[in-house]
Amino acid sequence: MMLLNDFYSIVQPVPAASPVTAKITINKRHKIFEGHFPGIPVVPGVCMMQIVLEVMEVSTGKRVSLVAADTMKFLSGINPEQNKEIDVVINYTEDAGMLLISANLFEGPVIFFKLKATLKIV
Repeated sequence: MMLLNDFYSIVQPVPAASPVTAKITINKRHKIFEGHFPGIPVVPGVCMMQIVLEVMEVSTGKRVSLVAADTMKFLSGINPEQNKEIDVVINYTEDAGMLLISANLFEGPVIFFKLKATLKIV
C-alpha cells in the first residue's frame, strides 16, 4: 500500500462485501502538502484515486490495478485542515478476475470525488 498509514489512515473498519464503506483521515502534516499547495493544502486527485484502490485492497484482501476509468470526477477539493473525516463508499461486482466499481469520497453532503472504473485483480 502506497499511501495507507502515511498519507491517510482508516479510522473505521472496512467490510468485505459490497458496498465497501470506510471512514478515513488525511495526515495534514504529510510532506505532499508542502507543494500542493503551500498555505492552502489540497489532496491531489491522483491520491483520491489511490485511496479508492487501497480501500478495495483492504476490503477484498486482493491486490488490484486500474484497467479503465469510465468516469472520474473531481467535484470539490479536500483540505485536510478543514475536512476531518472522509467517507469512502465503493459498490462493486466481481466478474472474471475484474472488479467493476462505482466509488465516492465525501463528507456529509459534499462529494469530493466520483469514480466508475474497472480494476483487475493481480
